[in-house]
Amino acid sequence: MQIHLSEALGQNEAAVKNYTVPLSFDTFDCFGRICPVLKKEPVNLAILHKKGKKLVITAQVQVTLGVPCDRCLKEVSVPLDFVSEFEVDMNQTEEERIRNLEEAAFIEGYTLDVDKLVYSEMLVHMPMKVLCREDCEGLDEGHGTASGRQDSDRDEEAGADPRMAVIRDIFQKANPKGNKEV
Repeated sequence: MQIHLSEALGQNEAAVKNYTVPLSFDTFDCFGRICPVLKKEPVNLAILHKKGKKLVITAQVQVTLGVPCDRCLKEVSVPLDFVSEFEVDMNQTEEERIRNLEEAAFIEGYTLDVDKLVYSEMLVHMPMKVLCREDCEGLDEGHGTASGRQDSDRDEEAGADPRMAVIRDIFQKANPKGNKEV
């Protein structure tokens, strides 16, 4: 949704214009990973007409994403709950604002694109590493399933590299009882 900043500039100085803005996106592209938006609350947006043509934009965001675990790829619910604040000087030309501030991506002329603002701030607030649990062991090599998974039907040799058969035979001869410890 787009908000026209001229509405806030038309207010008296020190006046605040409040908006409740629904988000329109249902997925989030986080560095090449497309994550579904599991839950989203409307953005609470406050635009303060500070002085002259200076505005302070405050956005309160609550979004929950389904992000794959960095080790086993299981979907993890990641809540993002943050408040972002920006000061914008509308006296500057658009080129000056682009050079000086990061809001160039979501303010064009006198129009604020709330989805773009939230999207760019979500990138900043995303955790660097997402794990389904602290002790996640990741994917089991050769099987493509989560490690630690108990599958009695699973053939231990499925997916094994046939070039390693000679070494596997040596270990089996050294440990004829089949104990895992060698």
